[in-house]
Amino acid sequence: MPKIKDLKHLTGDLAYMIMKGKGEAASEIHFSLQNRSPWFTGTFNTAWEVKAGSPVAPTIPRKDNNIDARKTSRKAPSRTNPIVTSLTKAIYVGNKAEYAGFVINAMRSPYDGKMYEDLFAEKRKTTPKPNVPFWYYVYLQNNFLEKDINKGFQIVGFKPKRNYTMHKGTSA
Repeated sequence: MPKIKDLKHLTGDLAYMIMKGKGEAASEIHFSLQNRSPWFTGTFNTAWEVKAGSPVAPTIPRKDNNIDARKTSRKAPSRTNPIVTSLTKAIYVGNKAEYAGFVINAMRSPYDGKMYEDLFAEKRKTTPKPNVPFWYYVYLQNNFLEKDINKGFQIVGFKPKRNYTMHKGTSA
């Protein structure tokens, strides 16, 4: 039989569950972005970081500027331990690669001046799920982010009201 607590503990228990859920959600987002993001240089998909308090700065240089995507093997993603912080402290999930803006089509490559979408005219396979130039926006706009947030909160006992159905042609 579950231990019965006094109602005075409700706000503290709920606050702790929310803080833990926030950390679990960040961990789920981190794992998904490693799975979905470009891997062809061996830098970007392994440079995702979960950090409390301040945004992740893009400071890591690319491992190999002359890499051939056809010869590069993809490193398996890893799970991070959830960060538990106060209710008011933000948790950030960001990419440390110095060319992170290029990979989301927000800036030209610092190496060759191309836009990320230009690689697709060359028939390059760079992103596993889905292999499209705007992979990041697919993640943000097709309930994948929301699904990861809900999964994190489910781990600590919350039950989302929404069930997700995948759009035809997409995979989780």
